[in-house]
Amino acid sequence: MGLVRLVFICCFVFVYGENKHDGSIKHDDPMLNTETPNYKEYCVIGAGPGGLQIAYFLENAGRDYLVFEKDHMAGSFFQKYPIHRRLLSINKIFTGKTNKEFNMRHDWNSLISNDDSLKFGKYSKEFYPNADSLLEYLNDYATKLNLKVQYNSTMHDILKRKDGLFQMWDQHNNAYTCKYMIVATGVSEPIAPKFAGDHLIEGYENLSTNLSDYKGQSVFIFGRGNAANDVANFINGVTAVVHMLGRSPTRLA
Repeated sequence: MGLVRLVFICCFVFVYGENKHDGSIKHDDPMLNTETPNYKEYCVIGAGPGGLQIAYFLENAGRDYLVFEKDHMAGSFFQKYPIHRRLLSINKIFTGKTNKEFNMRHDWNSLISNDDSLKFGKYSKEFYPNADSLLEYLNDYATKLNLKVQYNSTMHDILKRKDGLFQMWDQHNNAYTCKYMIVATGVSEPIAPKFAGDHLIEGYENLSTNLSDYKGQSVFIFGRGNAANDVANFINGVTAVVHMLGRSPTRLA
């Protein structure tokens, strides 16, 4: 049997919420300009690393805020991604230095806090750690720092009212209003370029993690970001050749 050429679109996928409601709430209702249901000064959408980090600063500043997370845990993106479970963010614990700022530059996973127990190096010693360690870390970060996170809340139809406030609804049509809206949901949908034969592409979100499926294959990867390198690193030992194509040269942090 000849070599089979596989083509992948490599990107992270994270869809936060659907943009719809049941029609019982009218977006042009003038009452939207006078009522402030479930008001918070700051609304943060998403309890991933970005959402938790801004929540920490809001908590320390004594601000009125709430983080909305669609899943039952913080960092839910990392339950599935990266699909091969090995992070590409380094966890260099032993730098030979005592300077905290220098050491933090070699720690790509820890969030900023005033709690020294919340350093990622206490959760994993691996240079390229497992994604499950990051999940554990993020949920401990949210719990130990008493961050205000409302789980199982899928928000949709975010709009800015005439009075300058933001309003949105959850999956139960409960309305929320806030003065400042911070969206920390990451990439919202797959990046899929259109060209002849694109129906043959297999997306990163659906790739097999069984190495035997790639033995002796010539593999062409569209993209040179984290997801693309995740796939290339995983299959490189069993493939005949791996080609990677990107719109620009690879940029490292």
